[in-house]
Amino acid sequence: MGLQVLLLLVVLALGPLGLAQRPLKTVAWGGYTLRIEGKPEGGQVARILAGERTQLEIQGWLLNASFGEVTGKAPKELLITDFSGGAHCCLTVYLFTQEGGVRNLLYEELGDGSLELRDLDGDGRFELVLARIYSYFGDLPFALSPGVVRVYAYDGSVFYEVTRNLPSLTLREVARYRKAFLEGKRRGDLEAMKGNALGYWVNALVVGRGVAAKSWLMQHAPFEVRRWLLVNEEALLRSVSALGLSYNRTLPPNTP
Repeated sequence: MGLQVLLLLVVLALGPLGLAQRPLKTVAWGGYTLRIEGKPEGGQVARILAGERTQLEIQGWLLNASFGEVTGKAPKELLITDFSGGAHCCLTVYLFTQEGGVRNLLYEELGDGSLELRDLDGDGRFELVLARIYSYFGDLPFALSPGVVRVYAYDGSVFYEVTRNLPSLTLREVARYRKAFLEGKRRGDLEAMKGNALGYWVNALVVGRGVAAKSWLMQHAPFEVRRWLLVNEEALLRSVSALGLSYNRTLPPNTP
């Protein structure tokens, strides 16, 4: 009987599901506190607290927090990422600032992509490095779907693209995909050639070298790969064009 009472006390102490819901992470953020906790039903919740009062709350599955100087004003901005789990998907990012009060500066659903804060120009403020994956583009398998790296900066009001001003990371991808394309060509692997040709071309496009990349591919890719690239060219160009690109021969253009 004494053992039964002891077990009951243990269960009551642990709470629902027999697990104590202790904070997984607690960090100071200026005059606020960030606390990430597990939820009894699964998943996690992140709360930005003033004392013990919740100012903002994010429900997610696998939350992580880091800090980076984006606006140039203390304290550093708070980056919260949520990964939903699964084979390939999905990443959601939240960027919070205390400039003008605690507020959300950025919300972006990146799917299979990624986001990194890096100071690429040495000015003491982080740029946002976004990698977006061209998942299943042109019926490519996911494993061969390439990504494009683009860089964004914050001007005090909005985020704007600076990939062509800070091209080093994207040019690294250009070189990597071109090398992988040539390796696939030596193996005679058409699907690998398609994926790497796409990665080479799209990264070249966002740094202003798309015409040269297309010309190189038309010279070095086998017929099947060239045909696949040309069939998907319009969709590719639309995906990176700053304005709506139309290849329609009738006006008004049909929506794609």
